[in-house]
Amino acid sequence: MPRKVPLTWVVVADGARGRFFMLDGQTGKLVPAGRADLVAPQSRQKPRDLKSDKPGRSYSSARSGMRHALEPPHDYHKLEKHRFMAVLADALEGACEKRQFDDIVLVTPRRSLGELRGLLSKHVLDRVRLEVPKDLTNKTAAEIWRHLAPLARGF
Repeated sequence: MPRKVPLTWVVVADGARGRFFMLDGQTGKLVPAGRADLVAPQSRQKPRDLKSDKPGRSYSSARSGMRHALEPPHDYHKLEKHRFMAVLADALEGACEKRQFDDIVLVTPRRSLGELRGLLSKHVLDRVRLEVPKDLTNKTAAEIWRHLAPLARGF
């Protein structure tokens, strides 16, 4: 009985876009897999468009009668990037439950990689074969493969 070749997905993502590729064993190229793109356009908006209104104001504590603007408590871009990483983790969970891949390679910037690792379940983390801390979301499939080919012996 011939041995089954494991199906490997390559996920290339940043804080606003996720791309899914599959390693084609016959041609040795990356081809789109599953839902080819996952995009969060709100992560690319300006901070003023992400929040509802101006920051609050407060009187000075020194009784001078001066009012000062308060800094917003959160960085809205970081919040949107975190939300997108949660959506990406959910997409990977669903694909894992449907057995759409056997192994997975994650290619994301260092900060996004750490955040995604914290959001993934143990079941998906067990299938991660390689983590590459780079932002390659704007590259073509051929350029991504050129970056990954020297590391391909590991998966």
